[in-house]
Amino acid sequence: MLPNRTTLQGWNPDSLTASAGAITASAASVADAVTGVDDACQRMPEARGWSGRSHEAAEAMFGRARRQTLKFSAYANGIAAALKNGSGTIVPARNALLNKAAEVDQGPLNVTDQWVVLVDPVVLSEEELAKLQALAREEQTTINGLLTAVGDADDSTANAVVAAGRDHGFVEAGPSSSPFDIPAPQRPRDQVPNPKDPMGIIGQEAIRAGDEATAVRETIESVNDHGEEVTTVIHQDGSKQVGTKHKFMDTPSRTNYVTVEEFDKRGNSTSRTSSWHDLGSNCDFTSTTFPDGSNFTMSMDPEGRVNAGFTTATGRHSAVPVELIDRISTYAGGGLSGFEKHVSHGGRLPMLTAESLESFGKAARVGGPSLVIATAVFDMAMADTGRDRCIAAVVAAAGGGGGWGGAELGALAGAATGPFAPVGVPVLTTAGAVFGAFGGADVGKFVGNILCPY
Repeated sequence: MLPNRTTLQGWNPDSLTASAGAITASAASVADAVTGVDDACQRMPEARGWSGRSHEAAEAMFGRARRQTLKFSAYANGIAAALKNGSGTIVPARNALLNKAAEVDQGPLNVTDQWVVLVDPVVLSEEELAKLQALAREEQTTINGLLTAVGDADDSTANAVVAAGRDHGFVEAGPSSSPFDIPAPQRPRDQVPNPKDPMGIIGQEAIRAGDEATAVRETIESVNDHGEEVTTVIHQDGSKQVGTKHKFMDTPSRTNYVTVEEFDKRGNSTSRTSSWHDLGSNCDFTSTTFPDGSNFTMSMDPEGRVNAGFTTATGRHSAVPVELIDRISTYAGGGLSGFEKHVSHGGRLPMLTAESLESFGKAARVGGPSLVIATAVFDMAMADTGRDRCIAAVVAAAGGGGGWGGAELGALAGAATGPFAPVGVPVLTTAGAVFGAFGGADVGKFVGNILCPY
């Protein structure tokens, strides 16, 4: 198997040598005991201690036991040899990979738990970033080779153990076709993308793309033509988010009016999220509008009652469960999205504020408001669904490639989100932005298989 970094750090392959010694010693102990009894039984007639038909039967029995013990000893010694040899291959492979990852971490790059090499989220020029991205891919090639060596060493050890038992009747358990069978222990599955598999390479690219879409390369503070403070966050992949603290006189019915507009790496707008306090209704609002004109709006009245609804591009409106707002509020904060949890009389509403926008501009990683909404929608929609429907949702979202409406949204809504289908657009938007350049539905299927629980 291919372990993740945390798992590999917890491995102690040196213990295989000690285990091999213990197995050998135990087998020898059993063999010596049975052989001793057999030898003693055979000497009894000479010592006139026991003879006759009963002795002959006992002697035959212990003879059979001795022969079985020799087979058992050979079995145990074969297993011990496989473990000892495995330790000799896994230890150096493990140490080489961990040492290389630690070495990479000391520089401007970092290695994730999935063994993906990324550029640290620091202020960089485009030229500097390009050089580091090229270096990251070189280091990824090295890491992939070392990771493969660990997987090969682990697999060869497992195969050797199975082979040692095969001559003695051991049969490795395989998947059962009967739902009533008790599941037999199986070999553990890879915990990380396999770089020997094309889909594994795509998986690494998807992880890298997702990181580059949130890692901040540069933050620019400016003032627009209206005298409003603007915070522009540029990500490593070239996408950006522009936060604006609007002035009261430009929007007379609103106070505390803050917006964050998100753009993909090609410069196309992907969403516009706004928060404000409405003077007429004395309510707080947070609203996200997508490029096709569809809109997701949440509100909280002075008593703390919250409501939410989604309006499609064609004007169809559907209410959204209040539990979703609580989930979004739980994910908000930390300076990663510009959101903070606004609390009033027990109610919670994710809001963009001037203060949260300042934290947003200082963060090393920024997901953006639409990502928080999409994450909450996806998690809530998947809470009571099966693995297949979960994968179907991810496939539909990734396969959309950032598209709007049509078959992609229909597949996402129908296959996965159930009663929450009207809020499927944020998931489609975010997944399309992250995976659009890396293979569409194939990437969705890969990510679905990783993320969706069994």
